[in-house]
Amino acid sequence: MMHRQRPKEMVAFEGTLIGRRFLGCSVQEEGVNFGVVEWMDAPWLEILQRCLARIWDMYYEHNLGRVKDKQTHDKEVGKLKKETDFLADSYN
Repeated sequence: MMHRQRPKEMVAFEGTLIGRRFLGCSVQEEGVNFGVVEWMDAPWLEILQRCLARIWDMYYEHNLGRVKDKQTHDKEVGKLKKETDFLADSYN
């Protein structure tokens, strides 16, 4: 603790450590957090960690699928706009 301030009680929000409480650095210098000082909770059981990892993988796959769907949708919209512009020009 270089800055001599007490650590702050926090909760992990991602990955296999989600929900675990820890004491962490309350100071961020230039966007850098000095991280976990000490875990307050015991580690999750191995089976729970595997389940959490699988759920997070499913979450990231789902989001990746949504990104790909949006890209495909944007391409289709672009094609339709070109087609409508072409038809509008041909009737004018």
